[in-house]
Amino acid sequence: MIELPKECIVDKFIPKKIFYEKVSLSSNLKQEFVDKIDKIYWKYKISEDTLNISKTENVEEIEIFELTLKEKVNCQNIIKVITKNIPYIILFEICYKDEVQYAIKHNDDIYFTNWNEKIEFNFNGIDLNAVYENIIRSVTNISEQNNNIDEELEKGKKLKEVQKEIERLENKMKSEKQFNKKVELNKNILELKKQKEELSNNE
Repeated sequence: MIELPKECIVDKFIPKKIFYEKVSLSSNLKQEFVDKIDKIYWKYKISEDTLNISKTENVEEIEIFELTLKEKVNCQNIIKVITKNIPYIILFEICYKDEVQYAIKHNDDIYFTNWNEKIEFNFNGIDLNAVYENIIRSVTNISEQNNNIDEELEKGKKLKEVQKEIERLENKMKSEKQFNKKVELNKNILELKKQKEELSNNE
């Protein structure tokens, strides 16, 4: 669990109805808030005032929210709603009973740690943008040796897409009856595996 100096503590309960009553949401999304989320807490604020770290044009402050769940589910849709309506960077600490995972939105994507993955957050930096980059690295396991975070994240997305397509074609090949189609599918799979290997070697 995250622990920051007392100057950063907010510890404020946020009624979840703020998000599903005052914002235009589909009935399904509203139901997700009702069914999946128990409580939302604003735990910490990292800013010039609290940690004496300079803000930047892109990052004025960083919030840490705790989402306690009624059941162990994916919170992607809920996080999209919350981040859309709060104009600051938010690191989410997602709790279900004794289990914890973390999530953060970067550009238009939301990145999650595994449940109960041991994460060492570094909340130090020359400015808040550096702190934000440290958080992204911790959540996504990007090494400090890789300078371009966006490039590494894009590479990771591409790897997942290639792996998903490999699995799709392998399943299709298993059920294919025609020999010539099996050969063509196998050729495509081998090309994708080569592409995956090249991407992995460039990490």
